[in-house]
Amino acid sequence: MTRTYCAEVLSHAVPSPPSSRSSSGAATARPAPQVKVLLIAQEVDGFYLERFTDHSERVGDTLHETLDDAMHQAYSEYDAISDWRLCPDDVDPLQYIRGRSTTDAPRPSQPGAGANLGDP
Repeated sequence: MTRTYCAEVLSHAVPSPPSSRSSSGAATARPAPQVKVLLIAQEVDGFYLERFTDHSERVGDTLHETLDDAMHQAYSEYDAISDWRLCPDDVDPLQYIRGRSTTDAPRPSQPGAGANLGDP
């Protein structure tokens, strides 16, 4: 059984924009997709931190050995995220976190500080 934890990105860090080379050789900035929802899925081989836009478009994922490692990665990428919640098995995690977003308040990005991993 896969356990999925979910959180909403409330504030983005100001990253240095990724760059690519144009045909003329000059570096050009490419805007990164705006991540709005984070999921951590527990699988046999580890914990996958998955990132999604507000339109449910998958932006990417990273594999971590522990839940704490995955959460630490999320906190290092975003200024503020909502409390982590264990998503119910019978609902779409993206829809679930959107429904919860109106009740969660912003919190500072400190790994392990006040994470809510209990049943919703």
